[in-house]
Amino acid sequence: MEFTAHVEGKRIQTVLDHSRKTAEKAVHYGENIGLKSCAHIQGLFHDLGKMCQDFDDYINGRNNVRRGGIDHAFAGAKYLCEFVQNIKQQTFEQAAAFIARTIISHHGLHDWIDGDGEWYFEKRLSNKERYEEISSYATDIISGEELRDLLEKATNEYLVIDKKCRELSDRSYQKYLFYSGLLERLMESILVDADRTDAADFGNNQSTEFVTGLCRVWLDMNERLKEKYSGFAKRKDKISKQRTIIADRCLAFADHKVGVCRLVVPTGGGKTLSSLRFAAKYCKEYGKERIFYIAPFMSILEQNSDVIREIAGQENFLEHYSDFVQDMGEEELAEYELRTEKWDMPVISTTLVQFLDTLFSDRNSSLRRFHRLSNSVIIIDEVQAIPVKCVSMFNLAMNFLSNVCGSTIVLCTATQPCFEKTEYAIKLDKNENMNPQFEEDFVAFHRTNLLSKCRKEQYNCQEVAEFCIERFSEEGSLLLVVNTKKVAADIYAILRQAYEGTDVQVIHLTSGMCPEHRRKELGLICDILNRNHERQKDGNKIICVTTSLIEAGVDISFPCVVRSLAGLDNAAQAAGRCNRHGEYPVCNAYIINIKDENLRNLPEIKQRQCVTQSVFDRGKYENLLETGAMDDYFKQYYYEQKKYLNYLVKDEENETTLMDLLSKNSFRNALKIRKLQVGMQAFKTAGKLFSVIDAQTEEIIVPYDKCAKELILELNSDQTSYEIMKKLRSAQKYIVSIYSNQKKILEGAGAIYTLRCGILALKEEFYDSEGIGINFAGRNLDVLIF
Repeated sequence: MEFTAHVEGKRIQTVLDHSRKTAEKAVHYGENIGLKSCAHIQGLFHDLGKMCQDFDDYINGRNNVRRGGIDHAFAGAKYLCEFVQNIKQQTFEQAAAFIARTIISHHGLHDWIDGDGEWYFEKRLSNKERYEEISSYATDIISGEELRDLLEKATNEYLVIDKKCRELSDRSYQKYLFYSGLLERLMESILVDADRTDAADFGNNQSTEFVTGLCRVWLDMNERLKEKYSGFAKRKDKISKQRTIIADRCLAFADHKVGVCRLVVPTGGGKTLSSLRFAAKYCKEYGKERIFYIAPFMSILEQNSDVIREIAGQENFLEHYSDFVQDMGEEELAEYELRTEKWDMPVISTTLVQFLDTLFSDRNSSLRRFHRLSNSVIIIDEVQAIPVKCVSMFNLAMNFLSNVCGSTIVLCTATQPCFEKTEYAIKLDKNENMNPQFEEDFVAFHRTNLLSKCRKEQYNCQEVAEFCIERFSEEGSLLLVVNTKKVAADIYAILRQAYEGTDVQVIHLTSGMCPEHRRKELGLICDILNRNHERQKDGNKIICVTTSLIEAGVDISFPCVVRSLAGLDNAAQAAGRCNRHGEYPVCNAYIINIKDENLRNLPEIKQRQCVTQSVFDRGKYENLLETGAMDDYFKQYYYEQKKYLNYLVKDEENETTLMDLLSKNSFRNALKIRKLQVGMQAFKTAGKLFSVIDAQTEEIIVPYDKCAKELILELNSDQTSYEIMKKLRSAQKYIVSIYSNQKKILEGAGAIYTLRCGILALKEEFYDSEGIGINFAGRNLDVLIF
C-alpha cells in the first residue's frame, strides 16, 4: 500500500518517495563530516510513523484527527532499536540509539531526562500505538539485509567521530558529553534541513540543486581582492602601507592547514579585508564550502557588508540581520527568508546573536542551519564581545567545529580575550597567530595615548561636560562614550546648551534612536570630520555623545576621545576611534569615572570597571594599549567571573548551568537515573533558557521621518499578509527595541499604541528626530539605563 506523506492540491507525495529523497539530501549534507550512512538511515526512517491508515486518512482529510494528533516520530526510532536487538548486534546499539534520538526529535528538540527525572527516550520507545501496522511496512523502505549493511557502515562512522570527541575532551567526561550533544545537534540539523527541503520541493514542484562551482567563486574573490590591494599599494602614507603588510601576512597564512587561530590587528588595521583575503585563498586551497563573517554589532555589519558584497558578488552573498532591507517582490522575499533559514550561500554575513543561537537555541529555524557551519571558514569579528556567560560553551563549540566539522575559525580583534586560559579552554593551533608580527603593528599604529583620569571623587555629569569642554577647546572635535543612556542624555543636554548659538555641533547617538536616525547622524559626523581632516582642524567642529554602540568596528576618527570607565577592552576600542587613520600627530583618549551612572542592572560593566581600575593601579604598563595589559585584564576578569562562564541559571530553588544541562545534566540525572552515559542532555530546556542578550525587549516603530510615518499608517490599515511582511521589513530601519520598564513608562504616558498588524508604534510627540530619539518627556530616566 502507498501511504501519503504530503498533499499539494491534487498532487500527493508518498511516504516512500519523501523518505528516499530526504535520505538523498541528508547523505549529501552528512558526507562533509563523514556521517553519510548515519544521515541515510535518518532520512529513510524519520517518517516511518506515517505508514498507517489513520495518518493516511488524516493527511487526505478523511478523518477528524487534528494536526499533531498522531505521533509519527517515534516509530522509526523504535523500529531501528528493535532491529538491532533482533539481529543481536550489540556493536550497533550505540550508533542506532544516536540515530534514533535524532529521528524522535526531527520536529523539535527534547530533554532526554525530563523534569521528573524520567528517561524520555525510553518513554517514547515504549509507545505501541499503531506500531504493529507501521512496522509491517518498514521493509518497503529498505530490506533487512540492506539495513544491516547500512547500520554497519553507520556504526563505523559513528565510532570514528565519537573517538574524535573523546580525544578532544582531554579525559574530561563533561566535555565529552558536551561534544556528544553537539554531534547529536549536528545530525538533527542535517535531518531537519533535508526533511524541510524535500517537503518544500514537493510543495513548489521543484528540485533543489546543491551548490556547485565554488572553485570559481573563490577564484573570483581572490582576483577582486588582489585588484583592491593593488590600488592600496599606490598609497604612500604609513598606515596604508602597514595595512597592506598585514594583509600580505594573512594571505601567506592560508598556505597551511588552520583549525582555530587568532588575527590580532590594531584598531584601524584593516582586519576585515585581511581576514577575507585569507578566507578566499584558504577556501580555494582546501575546498571549503562557505565563508561566514560574524560581528556583534549591527553598525559593523552595515559598514562591512558593502565591502564583502563587492568582493563576493551579490549572487554569492547573503546578509542575515534584522536591519537588512531590500526592495523585493513576493517571490524574492520568500526566497530571502528561506536563505536566512538555510544559510546555503557561499558567503554569509550575520550577527553574533544569530551565530550563537544556531549553536544553542531550541528554535528549529536556528537548529536547521547548524550543519552549514561545517567545512567553512568562520571569521568572528570583535570576538571580545562574546558575553561572559557564553565563554565556556563558545570555546567548546569552536573546538567541535574545527576538530569534528572540519571548519576553520578566525578570532579577530585588537583586544584578544584569553579564552585558552579558562577552565573549558578553546584549543588554539600551535601556530595560533595569523599575523605573528602584531607587536610591530601596534608600534607602527601608535596614534593614540590612553590616559587614565579616574579620581577618588568621581565626576558628576556637569563635571564630565566641563572636562569635555576643556579637552575640546584644546584638542578639537571630541567623542564621549558613556555606559548608560541616561548619562548620555544628561551630558548631551548640558553640552547642547553650552554651545547653543555657536558653530559647534553637538550630536547624540544611542540605541534609543532608530537605525535610520543613527545612520543619518553618523553620516553627518563623518562628513564634518572628513572636512576637518582635509583642512587640518579648520572649519566646523563636533562633539558626539554616545553609548558603546559605535566604539568597536566603526570607521570614524576623532582627534580626541573620552571614555567612561568600563572594561579595558572597551577603552582600547574607544581609543580606536581616535586618530584612526593617523591624520594627526599622536592624540589622546581619556578614561574617566562617572558617579552618576546607575549600573545596578549592568553588573558585568561594574565588574569590568573594577578589573580595569586594578590594572591602572598596578602601574605596570606605560602604554595601556599594549597587548600585555589586555592579557592581564582578561586573565583577572575571567578568574573573577569563573562562576558565570558556564552560563549560570537558577530558579527559586535550584542553581545549575547550561553547560551542565547540555552535558551530564547532573541535577535531573541524580533524581532517578545514574546508569546513563550519552543521551542525557536537556536540549529543549537549555535552548529555551539560552539568550545572548539577558533582558527581553519588544520592538516599536518610531515616526522618525515622512517615510516612517507613512509606513505606520499603512501597517495600521487593511493589508495582505505579503504586504504586511514587506512593509515590516522596510520598517526595520525605524525599529527601536525597548525594555519592559521603558514600555511601562511609555504606556503610562499614552505614548504607544498597537497597530492592526500587531506591532507597537510610538506617537509623534514622543520622538525627537533632531536629538535623542525616543523622548520620555522628562519622566524618570533613571530606570532607562540600558
